[in-house]
Amino acid sequence: MAELIPGIVSIPILSLLLAAVLISPVLMVLARVLKAPRIIGVYVSLVLAYTLWDSLNRAVRSGTLATGLNQMQGSIIMADGLTYYFTSIILGIGLLSAIYSLGYVKQRIAEFYTLLLIMVLGMVGVFFSGDFVTFFIFWEVMSISSYLLVAFNYREWEAVEASLKYLIMSSTGSAAILFGLSLLYGLTGTLTFSGLSSILASQSVRSELWNIAALVLIVGGLGVNIAMSPFHYWLPDAHPAAPSPISAMLSGVVIKTGVFAMVRVFTLLYPSEMYGWGSGLMALALLTMSIGNLMAALQSDIKRLLAFSSIANIGYIVLALSINTPLALAGALLHVLNHALAKALLFLSAGCLIESTGTRNLDELSGVGRKMPLSAATYSIGAFSLAGIPGLNSFVSEYAIILAAFSAGHFVPGAIMLINVIIGAMYHLRVVQTLFLKPETPKSSAGHEAGPSMLAPLLVLAALCVLIGVYASPFLSIVFQLAAYLR
Repeated sequence: MAELIPGIVSIPILSLLLAAVLISPVLMVLARVLKAPRIIGVYVSLVLAYTLWDSLNRAVRSGTLATGLNQMQGSIIMADGLTYYFTSIILGIGLLSAIYSLGYVKQRIAEFYTLLLIMVLGMVGVFFSGDFVTFFIFWEVMSISSYLLVAFNYREWEAVEASLKYLIMSSTGSAAILFGLSLLYGLTGTLTFSGLSSILASQSVRSELWNIAALVLIVGGLGVNIAMSPFHYWLPDAHPAAPSPISAMLSGVVIKTGVFAMVRVFTLLYPSEMYGWGSGLMALALLTMSIGNLMAALQSDIKRLLAFSSIANIGYIVLALSINTPLALAGALLHVLNHALAKALLFLSAGCLIESTGTRNLDELSGVGRKMPLSAATYSIGAFSLAGIPGLNSFVSEYAIILAAFSAGHFVPGAIMLINVIIGAMYHLRVVQTLFLKPETPKSSAGHEAGPSMLAPLLVLAALCVLIGVYASPFLSIVFQLAAYLR
């Protein structure tokens, strides 16, 4: 722990976020004295904007985003292409959620933004971790702030119940990870990624029962975070109960933190060629996507539908990881970005609809597109994206994953994913039909467009979904180079 602070200070992004978190309580008091609570929202947005610019600038200048160059700081901090790729996604979605919240959050504004900043710090810290001790500290920072944000509307029983379920499930997952790490440390005497990578590659350690047990415990714990079946039960309650910008963060990026950790574990520590985990992971992926899509198709609550859709898309990403070819890994990394953009767009657009009409029920939202054309249109772009419509971003990554499955000879898994994409298209298009083509209801007829601070992030996200869909070459170049580095 003594080495943690020097390692962090050497990374400007982490040091700035940590300083911003420490300053937040002072700013909270100042905001209350001045009776201008939104000042802390502007402050958080500026911090996230600067760190996003810094992350992209440093990655491009050093070449790490393209080449996957490793940098180690005393084995505590690790910055490579994967780090900067995920960090840019998290900071981008965090920035847009913070701007959106300027018009969305009406009460306890200072506490909301401070917790949001802490959650972002935790996720970015996970990405820069060079050993499992640092990883676990930041993992818990992210988790604890997430619990509190899910229960932000604590006067509503739904939020309290969902947060408690999330707390119990996620704590169980964290305990499994910690137990797995204790087995690893007892077996190898180190928890640094560089040290573990060399030790776990040896034949004698590879066949150890405790090593396999550690792998199962760590993957199981991470599976809870990403809502991989059969550990998905918390997500359909937690994401709808949270404020809409937090739902966007949870579905868009928080669960991707677990995906990042899985990529680290499976490519750096436990390569499939040595440990043969591909078939088991593939079975879990197929189960996850099938349960997610089938349950989403049955929902009448728009946010629960989107939550189950997130489970399904995690299944697509995990399937790509299980195939473990360069094309599959590139598809998985691109879908991390595409799903983050599309799902953030969907949750934020749905937040506008819910805030204006006071309902999450699809039957009561019928025809709201006539009263709120911009919010409904941006929702439709996100829905069309995840439905796999050509010309939008998710089509590119979903196509890459299905093509990777067929190219690797996994015809049945590829066909199952294709069927799941079709099921996803059916329920997403059903929602769009409800919003635009069905008759208005008393609640939907009272709808009106949100303010500029809420609409601006929707337009940015929608534009990115279209941009990647029609001009995917630069993004494909990045993910293919990262995939080659990981392989």
